[in-house]
Parts: sequence; structure tokens; C-alpha cells
Amino acid sequence: MVAMAMTACSPESFDGPDQNGIPSISGVDINMNVDQTVNQATFTVANMPAQTYAVWTVNGNVYSTLNPMNWANNKAGTYDVELRLGNRNGFSQGSISKTFTFENSQVDFTPYFNRIARTWRINHTEVGHMGCGEPGTDGSNWWSAQPEDKADWGVYDDRIIFSEDGVYTYDPGDGGTMYVNTGCSVFSQFNTNDGQDFMAEVAPQTAGYSFDVDGDKILLKLSPETQFPYISSDAQFANPVFTVIKLTNSEMVLLYEGDDITWRFMLTSKEDADAPFGGFKANSDFNMWKKATFTNDFYYAHGDAWEQNPQPIGFETVSENKYKITLPCESNMQWQAQVKFFTDMSSSAANNYDFSAIFTSTNDIKGATVKLVLHGGGDNDNVFYFADRIDLDAGDSYVFWKSDMPGIDMDKVDLVLDFGGAPAGTEVEVKNVVFKNHADDDGTVLPSDEPVNPEEPTTSWVAVDSPDNLGAGFNTAGRMTFWWADAGWNQVADPQFSYANGVYTITANNATASEWQAQCAITGVPLNIEEGQAYDVRVKIVANQDLGRMTLKVNKDPDVTNDPNTLCYKGDFRLEEGENYLEMIEVVAKNGSDLISFDQGKLILDFGGCPAGFEAKVSDIIIQKHKAAAVMNYDDANNLWKTVDDGSAFISVTPWFADNGWSQIGDPVWSHEGNKWSLTIPEGMGGSQWQGQFPINTKLSTAQNDAYNFSCTILADNNCPGVTIKLTETDDATKHDDNFYFADRHDINADEPFVYKMTGVTLPKNDAHALSLFFDFGGSPIGTNIVISNIIFEKCN
Repeated sequence: MVAMAMTACSPESFDGPDQNGIPSISGVDINMNVDQTVNQATFTVANMPAQTYAVWTVNGNVYSTLNPMNWANNKAGTYDVELRLGNRNGFSQGSISKTFTFENSQVDFTPYFNRIARTWRINHTEVGHMGCGEPGTDGSNWWSAQPEDKADWGVYDDRIIFSEDGVYTYDPGDGGTMYVNTGCSVFSQFNTNDGQDFMAEVAPQTAGYSFDVDGDKILLKLSPETQFPYISSDAQFANPVFTVIKLTNSEMVLLYEGDDITWRFMLTSKEDADAPFGGFKANSDFNMWKKATFTNDFYYAHGDAWEQNPQPIGFETVSENKYKITLPCESNMQWQAQVKFFTDMSSSAANNYDFSAIFTSTNDIKGATVKLVLHGGGDNDNVFYFADRIDLDAGDSYVFWKSDMPGIDMDKVDLVLDFGGAPAGTEVEVKNVVFKNHADDDGTVLPSDEPVNPEEPTTSWVAVDSPDNLGAGFNTAGRMTFWWADAGWNQVADPQFSYANGVYTITANNATASEWQAQCAITGVPLNIEEGQAYDVRVKIVANQDLGRMTLKVNKDPDVTNDPNTLCYKGDFRLEEGENYLEMIEVVAKNGSDLISFDQGKLILDFGGCPAGFEAKVSDIIIQKHKAAAVMNYDDANNLWKTVDDGSAFISVTPWFADNGWSQIGDPVWSHEGNKWSLTIPEGMGGSQWQGQFPINTKLSTAQNDAYNFSCTILADNNCPGVTIKLTETDDATKHDDNFYFADRHDINADEPFVYKMTGVTLPKNDAHALSLFFDFGGSPIGTNIVISNIIFEKCN
């Protein structure tokens, strides 16, 4: 730039530099104007001599020869500017230096709102999830909480929820309490005044939040007097402002800096894997039970003659929504220890509903009954949401729940419990009863049957059309039998049904309420089951909407009373809209506890609880002898990819990144070290598939007839939707898009290692003279850091 300026300012003829003509900065000064609103500084040379030009250096880098000169930086800080003068003879020997300060960082808060907009909890399994320390520290050097350190203080079930539009919600959890420092005067009515911190009983609260900056700090500001999992001081409650140390989609670290102390809070948005599912939120205002009144009725008997027990059932309301039931005498059968709650709750067929309750018994009770039924007895007993039997194990809490149940018109809803068969002296605690409209979202996250991305699958599935698929006949039978009933167990018409090309389509004409009210069966299929042999069962179901529960069962056919000859049975699969796989691994056929064999089977699917219009497409049924999944290890000698990582089979990385107009943009910053490939999503990348291609080109060659196993791990610090993973024949110049081992898309969750694994894959077209491993991150957030590691590619044994 200086050379260009000198050329531009020189006359057409030049006889050489004149040492006596070098410019001087005597009498020259820098005038500065710093605009703090946009972090821009403007510099002007005061008293600039004729026939000279400015040479500006900012933070040690020659920056400009203009006068005036503008310079901007979005980061707060103090910066240096230096001025020298130049002309045709050279540059001034002296210079003028000044400093200027941008007081605040200029931040686009959009990524912060996107990342924080979810539900958070204290990350109680981590060291330092709460703490305190000196001002200016990270709040951990005086005290740092160890895992589960505050388990008895009602803080770990608290949830804080942020929306993208600035709404903050505090939920005190099932305990309904907030943890408060003993030195606080707020919530003093709950202070035991013994010098110990205390728990204040509070209701959920909705407030506002925003982001701000203070110098180079990012601040999270809550509305005044906003509740939080821990209130450290009156000042925090009055003006809750936190410094954001870290914020990703799954981890947030906040500091409260005040009162000559720094308090530390480590939060996570991940589901609490260490805390069992606790049902729906009992203290939510959506919970109709919370507002209901009820009376009780009891029935207590024993023996075949149903003789009345000499002592009555004991009942005590321990606290709000917590009840103690005492059974002083023995009973023998179902319905011999009934506890009824006659409530003033009502329900409508226009809505769907959720229910949950927690039961804890001092003794084992096999087949306790939970029934939600229309009030009145008699014929009304056949109008109910459910009438399920559960096994209670002594000392263990049992969470009973139902979700998205089709509504029934009931002017009064009764809860009937029966503990018939309980030993004398049994005590049962019933708590956190919830009955709510399903449309009212209380923030409950329902548990999942299977891990979303299990790191090590426990089986390796054969192909649907493989000779090893013992259940292939279920795919070709093309017929089904049905038994469907309404909420009163009155049989209704069969659902709509069709079959084509291995796909069974079932569409509900009528709503159902409970398990076994929507039975669909494929019968009379040859199925050779050997005594003592373990099997794996898999069924693909594509649903047009979510379904809270369904049942899968494979039996010997024809039936024996109560279907005791069973290969597998599970009654609590949950379906999501779209593609689902129901899997049962390593099951063994039994009649009760006795091992059995049979040569003909029946597959039963039950969608009891489905609404009218529910549709399920059933296909790809596999029953195979248990086949343990391939165990892959990066360091195994047969891992071919190690030759890529060590460079001997590596050719190149040829990124191709484009904007939304499909114009190529600059390559991402990437690196390779050991078994890790790292890259950062560049500015300007588009939001479509194939606009963020990252291919690793190799010298690996393979034969079409050989089968291979593959695995890799992907870790990203933002959610990355629809990441493509493709292993294909290629070379450094030519792609063969139709000859690949796999080409799948998966969503990657922030900060959660995603393990992609394929076993026994082959090429469809021909041998591959070279392979490329393609990753495509089109649509991932700009600036996302991604690490691909532990790539394994091995020939099957």
C-alpha cells in the first residue's frame, strides 16, 4: 500500500531521494474521534505538511495511507495507533503514538438467543456445578460442589426455560422449593434461622431476560426479583445479572459477581440421565388434580368368600398431593383392597389427556390396579381411560404414566386403586398425581425406550430378504386379523387395511383408549423356534403421528389360553411420527419359566390408545438367531483407515463449500492430527445439502464382493441438522456417485458424540479403485467447530 501511494504521489520525472527532504512530524498531531456505539475510530492528521501522506499503523500492523482513516473492531479493548509521514524522499524518522479504547464489545446476540432457547438444569454430576470464590475468579476457589453435593436441597429438580423471544420461566420442580442462602432477607418466612441455608416454597414464575455486554463480558440479565435455582443474596434477587462464561446448546456456565464474592452455576440442557422419570409436573397449574377436591371410599376383604377384613384401610393426606395408605390385614385377590378417589375433575372427548402418579410400597405387591374411570359404578365401570395392573417392588418407586390419551366425556373422573394381594402391614405412598389436558405443555420430557445413538449396537441385523430371516413369512403373508374395541371394551369395526409389496397399512376408523383395544395379528406363519436359542426381533413401523404406547408380541400359533407360549413381548413401545424400528434383542421362547420350541408363529401388534385417523405402515419384519454386533476398535490391525491417518493411503482433502446461490465460497479452516479431522464452518455457507462438502480422498481400493464394517465419531459444538456421511468410489478428479457403501443423513446434537456405524456393507456396481469419505455439513451454523475421529474401515471376517 505504501509503495502504491508513493507511486501515485510522485511526479513523472524523479532524480532520486533527497535526504534533506524527508518529512518531519514536528507540529503534527493525531485527532481522534471514537464512536462507542459502533466501535469505530476515525483518525485525522492535524497540521499535515504539503506533499506528504500518512502511514497509519494499528496494533503493530501497517493499515492505511488515507487521511482521514477509519478503523473498527467489534471487541472491547485498548488499542494503539501510530502515525508516520511519507513523501517522495522517504518516511519520517519519528512517529506519534496514541491509544484509544472501545468500552464494549459489539455482539450479534442472535446465536446466544438460539443456543439458550431450551430447558436447563443444574449439572449435578459435574465437579463445580455450584461454587463460590474471590471476585475476578471463576467462582470455584473457595468452595466447589462435588457431584450430588446438594442432593438434599431441592435444587437439582429445578428447571429454567428460555424462549427465543426473551421469556424466562422458572420451575421449582416436583419439590416446589427454591434454594436460598441463609443470609437473605427475602423469603424469610421459610428461614429456619439456624445459620443454615433454607428451601423456600415457591410457585413457577415467568419473567423476561436479555443479553448485554460490559467490556468484553457477555451478560445475561433477568428481570428484577426473578427466581433462580439458588438465591445467593438479596442483591442477586433484586438485580439478577450473570456473566456468561460458556454457552453452547447443551452447556452453560454463569457467574454472579456481587457482594465481594463470585458465585458459579454450571447448567446443562441434556436430559437428566441419572434422575429417573418422575411423571408429569405435579405442581404445574395445568394439573387438574392440584385444584380438585375429592372424597374417599374403601373396600377391604380377603379369601375366596370375600370376607370383610376386621380392620379398615388407613388413609392419610401427608401433604399436598401425597397420601399414605395403610393395609393392616392380608388380602388375596384383585379388588380386595380398593381405595377410591371421587373427584370433581371432568374431561371431554374433544381433548386428549395425560396422567401420572408415583407409588412406593413397603412390601411387594403383584398386580396392583390403577384405573381412571367415570364416576358412578355399575355400567360406568366400563367407561375408563385405563385399567392397568402393575407390580410394586418393596421400597422402589414406580412411576405410572399415560400420555396423549383420547378424551372421554366424563362429568366426574374417579381414580380407583387396588392393592389386593398385599401382605398384612403394607404401607403404600401415592404422590404427585397428575391429570391434565395433553395440549397444555408443562415442560415434561417423556423418557425414550432406546438411546438415540447407542455407541455399540448389541446386534447386527440380517437383510429382510436374507435366508437367515426366520420371520420372512410375516412380510409375505399379506393378511391380518383384527380385534378392536372402544373405551368400554365393546368390539368395534375393523380398521381400514391394505397390503402391497411387503407393507401392511392399518388406519384407525375409531379412537381407542387402552392396551389391547387395537389388536392386529399376522397368523399361521412358519416360524422355526428352537428351545433355548436366543433370537432378535425387529419390525419397521411408519406412523402418521406420535403414539404414546404400543405393544409388540410374537407367540406360538395357534393360541393357548392367555398366550403363555411367547417368544417376545413388550407393551410400552412409543412411536414418533415417521419411521420407527421396534427391536427386541436376545429373546428366548418360554411358557412361563419353561423353555419351549415351536414351528408356527403369530405376530401381534396392538395400537390401543390410538386416535381415529391414526395410520401405521408395517414392514421389514426380521426374526433372526441372535447375532452379536461386530466389535470395532480403531487400533485393530485390520483397520484400513489407519493407513489414511498415517498418510500412506491419503491423497487429499478437497472441500467444496457454496452459498445459497450455489456459488463456491472459500474453503473452511481444517486440520488433521492423529485420528482427528477438524474443521470450522466458514462464513457464507448455504443451508442446503451438498453446500458444505468435506471429502477425504484416499488410495484405498476394495472389491465389490467383499463386505466391510465402518464406524466414525462426529462431535460438533452446535446442532448440525442433516449431516451427510457417504463412502464412495472416487479419485482425486472423478466421482462415481452411484457406487457407494452408504449415503446417510443424520442430525448431530451439540456436544454429544455421534457414533455412526455400518456393518456388512458392499458396493452395488463394481470394484473401487479408490475411495473417498464424504461429509456434508450444508445447513450447519456458521462458525461451528467439528471434529471427526476414530474412523474405522475394516473387512468383515
